[in-house]
Amino acid sequence: MIESLRLFQLVAREGSFTRAAELAGLTRPAVSQHIKHLEERFGLPLFVRSTRQVALTPAGEALLPHAERILGAVNEMEAAMAALRPRAKVVVEVAASTLPGESLLPRALARFRADHPEAEVRVRIANTEAVLGWVREGRADLGLVGQEVDDPWLESEQVGVDEIVLALRPGVSLPDPLPPGQLRQVPLVMREAGSATRATVLHALGERGIGPEDLNVVAEVGSPEALKTALRSGVGDAFVSLSALSPGEFACVRLEGLRITRPICAVWQRHRPPADLHRALLECLAALTD
Repeated sequence: MIESLRLFQLVAREGSFTRAAELAGLTRPAVSQHIKHLEERFGLPLFVRSTRQVALTPAGEALLPHAERILGAVNEMEAAMAALRPRAKVVVEVAASTLPGESLLPRALARFRADHPEAEVRVRIANTEAVLGWVREGRADLGLVGQEVDDPWLESEQVGVDEIVLALRPGVSLPDPLPPGQLRQVPLVMREAGSATRATVLHALGERGIGPEDLNVVAEVGSPEALKTALRSGVGDAFVSLSALSPGEFACVRLEGLRITRPICAVWQRHRPPADLHRALLECLAALTD
């Protein structure tokens, strides 16, 4: 029954038997059979099926929170039993967006591995949308992203704060702090559309009445390393996460009366809270951003 409840929860989340089957590595008829067993057990239909979408019936809506609690309890039980077994290699799957994955997580892992040599941490780095998708699908135990998360299937917790500053290309000097209005004269290299860094900067500037059309953007690039390469080459100045910079790597200024920050958040499936080992990793990460 546990496996049937897992598949029920997956179909409810995805709104599709086909998509749930793909994520579970099963055939669509196999998923349908599991749902049929549940419906026969309770004597009630759980889904309204149509050619375009699958929706929960009132019985399905009532069952879903119970299923999530049961699945959460099963995960806690498995974790408790695992903690009693002799220590063996434990794999922790982490998905991270660019900033936490490339700048923060490697430093946190050094501290974490010193305390937990039995753990093997596997890290995959992608954009925020992909990271959240992997966590929803159960392909990662934890996700780390540089923004707040509002998702009905995920829980999130802020583990740090990142500050974004204006890094200057070699040979350039600007007032520190820089009046925001002077940005119009500064040639800027920006991250690509869809970047959390770019979105954070534009939102902060927008609150001061400065829109994208007011900025002198001379180039857009797709990663923090490409941003720093453009800086070193003198293409323009750039808004960069302070956590991504080594001490003295670039001269940096802040904007007058405007501190640009964003949260670093950990995310996990709502019914799979972090185990003790995951919590230990998050504590190591939080210690870096205090």
